Amino acid sequence: MNKITKGAIAAAAGVILLMGGAGTLASWNSSANAGSAQTITAGSLAVTANGSGTWKSGSTVITPSSFRIVPGDSLTYTQTFNLVASGDNLLFTLSSTPGAIAAASTSPVLPADTALAAALTGSSVISVAGSNIAPSTTLGTYKVTTAGTTVITVTMTVAFPYASGNSSQTGAVTFGNGAVTVTQTQTP
Repeated sequence: MNKITKGAIAAAAGVILLMGGAGTLASWNSSANAGSAQTITAGSLAVTANGSGTWKSGSTVITPSSFRIVPGDSLTYTQTFNLVASGDNLLFTLSSTPGAIAAASTSPVLPADTALAAALTGSSVISVAGSNIAPSTTLGTYKVTTAGTTVITVTMTVAFPYASGNSSQTGAVTFGNGAVTVTQTQTP
């Protein structure tokens, strides 16, 4: 190796050692706050029963435990609920499920109870009345327009078809608790 090459290598090594030993090279920098501190509050979505409901046969209020249903009857249970909703982009669906119909006897299960449970059908319908929610563009989806409480009404129906046969005479059933569900969704 010639003297010039050895000198260049030594000079480069010296520069590298001096840079590492002297710290890092500094560049100018600056920072500033973006915006100001803010508080963000989450919305809410809840449904609660508004008192107890009413059982009816036609327009007559009944007590189910003392009412004797016959083929062709249709019994309805109506109850109101408070829906409390707030949220600027809150979308939700409402659904209701009728209670389960089961034979009242358990051990042994009476044939008439089983026949009556098989003959009866249950269904439910939900309706909404309030100025703080509006239907969304998707069927069955609602949007909160302003925070507040909306009253929803749920009607559950138990129907006894006319041509049910004789095997259900004197049968007894239980009609379980129905359910009302409100669920947030992302679909508009």
